[in-house]
Amino acid sequence: MWALTGLIVGFPLGFVLHRGDFCMHSAFREVLAGKPGPSTRAYLLALGVQILVVNSLAGLRLLSVPIPPTELAAAGVGGLLFGLGMALAKG
Repeated sequence: MWALTGLIVGFPLGFVLHRGDFCMHSAFREVLAGKPGPSTRAYLLALGVQILVVNSLAGLRLLSVPIPPTELAAAGVGGLLFGLGMALAKG
């Protein structure tokens, strides 16, 4: 059952991201430059589709959306490591 719901949720996201030639960094740069382009539209479309699909499946009780506790220190260290990796990769 989990594989089926993962496919239902993941396929539209993957399809939109692939067809939109999506890059999160490019979308962020487009927004900062004040020129929303294709990456921004792809992100917003994928986000909208996923919000509808996930909430619909949760409303039908076909999907359980657990909200794990977040440790502030772990989130901060993870964000710094991710940012460092992006800087080292020249992303």
